[in-house]
Amino acid sequence: MIHCSTVEARVNMVSQMMTEPTHGLVSELSRTHHVSRQTLYRWAHIGRDALEAAFGKMSQPQKPSQSISSLVLTLLLETHASYRGIQSMLKDVHGIQISLGTIASLVKEAGQRAQRWMSQQRADMPRALALDEQYSSQRGKAYLNVIDVHSGHVWASIPPVKVDGESWILLWWQLQEQGITRHVPSVMAGMAIHEALKQVQSLPSHQRDVWHILHLAAQVQGRLEHCVKKAEDRLTIIQRQAQRVADGKKVIGRRPSADVDGHVRYIAQVRSIAEGVSYLSQELKRLLEIVVLSANAHMGILTSQDRMAEIETIVCLLEELAVQAPEKDADAPAFAHQTFELGLAITVALRPKSG
Repeated sequence: MIHCSTVEARVNMVSQMMTEPTHGLVSELSRTHHVSRQTLYRWAHIGRDALEAAFGKMSQPQKPSQSISSLVLTLLLETHASYRGIQSMLKDVHGIQISLGTIASLVKEAGQRAQRWMSQQRADMPRALALDEQYSSQRGKAYLNVIDVHSGHVWASIPPVKVDGESWILLWWQLQEQGITRHVPSVMAGMAIHEALKQVQSLPSHQRDVWHILHLAAQVQGRLEHCVKKAEDRLTIIQRQAQRVADGKKVIGRRPSADVDGHVRYIAQVRSIAEGVSYLSQELKRLLEIVVLSANAHMGILTSQDRMAEIETIVCLLEELAVQAPEKDADAPAFAHQTFELGLAITVALRPKSG
């Protein structure tokens, strides 16, 4: 009996299996060395992986550091890959072994270069600017961005900071050092931005965007529809409770109710409110278009005064819908609050801009 207790013996067996894969070889080696066939196949697999790894590294040499930086940034910006995804892609496709720390360092250095480049830009004429807050994963903090409306040029983009007027004022002072002293801001909605523009005396020239209002309207509509669906789903439970009462049993549950007719009326009421908000939201979207045609074909384009009057009418109708919300129900505050919130946001957006 020959026992394979040495590394040399195992290497010899694996070499035979890889170089002379004849029929019956594995069985013969198993009987001769008293090693199971499964163990022999496992050793052969380990040996094959070791050879492929060794020769694979030789055939795919490391790329220059500049090329690695470009690859990392391209994968990050174009594919929005995670650091681990970038690491895996570089290894599988390019044969580049790189640590997560190196990837993070490359991204950080690129960000610092971009910040230095942006701080050196100068404006030689008035600019129309868009100010925006992109909230990050850090609670209460956001990226502050200043972008040229017409060219898309990024004048400033700072890492996550606290969203308040002071942060925007500091950023605005930085922009003034770059020559942006006269401007026509087209500002995203936000109390922090509003406060900063008020402090730097730029509020009278600022314009609000309509995206935030329409986005809020869509959110409110979605929440109201969720409440309607919740009420419709509860109808089945109430019908079962009514059947229990008919059978002489007590109703059960945290909020027991057996009034089927009353709940059907409630569903009709809340559905009517949701449909009303949906209609008013569509009308609001139409009135916020660049050009709005009058309902009367002979009047042509709707004037700004008439457009404002119709938007104010929408606000009044939203307030009426909020008042119509059911009183004795757990979801009633949601209907009233959401509808009132939308009307208030529209009112604030239309409020005359003053210091």
